[in-house]
Amino acid sequence: MPRAYWLLFAGTLINKIGGFVIPLLALYLTGERHLSETAAGLVAASWGAGAFAAGLVGGILADRLGRRRTMLLSLLGGAVAMLALGLAREVALIVPCAFALGFVGEMYRPAVAAMVADVVPQAERQRAYAHLYWATNLGFALAPTLAGLAARFSYTLLFVIDSVTTAAFGVVVLVALPESRPTEPEPAPARAADARAAGLGAVFSDTTFMSLAALTFLFAVVMWQSGVALPLDMKAKGIDAATYGALISLNGVMIVLIQPPVARAVGRLDRTRVLVVASLAFGVGFGLHALVSTVAGYALAIALWTLGEIAFAPAAQALVADLAPASMRGRYQGVNGMAWGLASALGPAIGGAVLARLGGGWLWGGCAAVCALAAAGHALSGPGREREVARRRDPPADARVVVGDA
Repeated sequence: MPRAYWLLFAGTLINKIGGFVIPLLALYLTGERHLSETAAGLVAASWGAGAFAAGLVGGILADRLGRRRTMLLSLLGGAVAMLALGLAREVALIVPCAFALGFVGEMYRPAVAAMVADVVPQAERQRAYAHLYWATNLGFALAPTLAGLAARFSYTLLFVIDSVTTAAFGVVVLVALPESRPTEPEPAPARAADARAAGLGAVFSDTTFMSLAALTFLFAVVMWQSGVALPLDMKAKGIDAATYGALISLNGVMIVLIQPPVARAVGRLDRTRVLVVASLAFGVGFGLHALVSTVAGYALAIALWTLGEIAFAPAAQALVADLAPASMRGRYQGVNGMAWGLASALGPAIGGAVLARLGGGWLWGGCAAVCALAAAGHALSGPGREREVARRRDPPADARVVVGDA
């Protein structure tokens, strides 16, 4: 992997290890700020709305301002927004600060994904996204524990450390990372000019890509059941909160321990088959929640859907990069991020409603059915999608000009 990629990898890891605030936001708001659960939910929703909008805006900025400038704006601006949220005392200030944090602080994601596509050869992108996914999950695995230790001294310390690590990623970008927007040779310039003129319309009218985004949305809706519906269902079956925490940590532990070797093995396989099998494994794992009630049973189910997650996420993101024209990589990644963001907003609400009204059997059976539908979608669209990837294949490395290479 090129040096620019490892700088992104290191910056992501630093940023995520210091991601203290979001995991403990609800506890901070209800405990330190004495807000009601309703008000805390409003703040969380405000952050989510900002993060959802950030995908689209961040993608546009990555293509128009550049990957590097967008990352700097997001990371340094996000560090300021983090401190502002920590200093806000009234709900009237906390809500807009949370929105600003979600919006500004998350705009860097499409730029990072686009830069990976810029600097990593096409054949290596799936492995590159897999390693970046690993770094993100390693940070998420460590952050809650470190945040809990810091919170014993001061909740304000959480915001300070989170702000510092976010800014540290920004400093890495500022000091060491060059711009990477490529310019394309013939016959690509005409297509790139058309893409710039069409703007987001070209993304939303790309049926090959939008079908992939829709299938990713289905996968992500099921994934979000692990955070709300799953602990509630476990509680109803006599599994306490501490045991749930230990069980769900299996997801992070498996990703950290086996993601790299799995990424190497999966990278050699046909991508359509990977997405089909990953979707089925994910669905079977979540479907098993309807049948199990013991710790061992839940561990087996979580391990199975974690394997599906490990295989699915990097392959899908690499496909997005392969489908996107170089001049629109930021926007394609931004719209892909919106699919995940929309699922994060709708998934918990849908799962909670189904669980409350119909019960766990219907919910987990529905998750299995949704994943089977996604697997069928990948099986049907995969061959045509790969032909489209081949048609849009990147020009040879010696034919590309990347800003900042000098």
